[in-house]
Order: sequence, then structure tokens, then C-alpha cells
Amino acid sequence: MKLFVRENQNLAETEVEIRCKERTNEVENLICAINSATSVVIGEKENGDKARVYLTKILYFEAVDRNVYAYTDSDIYRVRKTMYDIEDMVANDHFVRISKSVIVNIRAVRRISPDSARRLKLLLSSDEWVIVSRNYVEDFKQSIGMKGNS
Repeated sequence: MKLFVRENQNLAETEVEIRCKERTNEVENLICAINSATSVVIGEKENGDKARVYLTKILYFEAVDRNVYAYTDSDIYRVRKTMYDIEDMVANDHFVRISKSVIVNIRAVRRISPDSARRLKLLLSSDEWVIVSRNYVEDFKQSIGMKGNS
């Protein structure tokens, strides 16, 4: 694969063109990566300020007491969506549900360790650990390519 980046001050917005012989999995993954780089959610800080948060910066979403929070390396944002809405929204952006209350960005996972009761522990890029509950282990493994499709 060849990559070319050309700056053009006359462009109103950034353009990306992909030229390929055929639309392979590699090309599809590239398209998903480019799309997710510009995907955002609106998050609310504790003081009420609202901010656009890029999905690529979010390590995980967590539901706590009827609220959903997005965690980045340095901030926590309240997101006014349900976990089901978020799960649908990020389905193709390298996120996977790992428990009833957590959806994790698999690109933020640095290490996977076994845990008791057939669960897994994930070490994130923020040095935080999150748990994959046993009901979601198979889905998680499949999403990272540890298991083939049944």
C-alpha cells in the first residue's frame, strides 16, 4: 500500500480518496478507520460545559446510576444517550460491549489477562483495568480476532 499526503491551501475541507484494484478487507478497514477519525459524540463535563469528543479518544463508555459516561485518557464526559444507542452508534468503530454496563474501544486495550470465573481483565492505555464479564467473553474474543466465526 502506498500513502500520499498533499497539502492544498485552496481546499475548503479535507478530502480523502482511496484508489484500489478491488475492495478488500484491508480497504474496508481503512474506510472504517477514516470514518471513525471524524466521528464524535457530545459530552458534558461536570460543570455543565459541552464538548465534541472524538470516538478515537474514548477508551470506554460506562453506565452508572442511569447515566452514561465516556472516559478518555484525561477526562470523563456524561453522554445523553442510552447504552443501546451508543452500542448501535459505535458498532463499526472498533468498540465492543464487554458487560451489561461497559462498551470498550478495542484499540485502547494494551493487555488481556484471564480472570476468575471465566472472565477477562483488560488493561487500557490509561493503565485502568476493566472486566469482560463471562457472558461477553466470546463476543470480545471474536471482535479482536481470537476466535473465528462459528
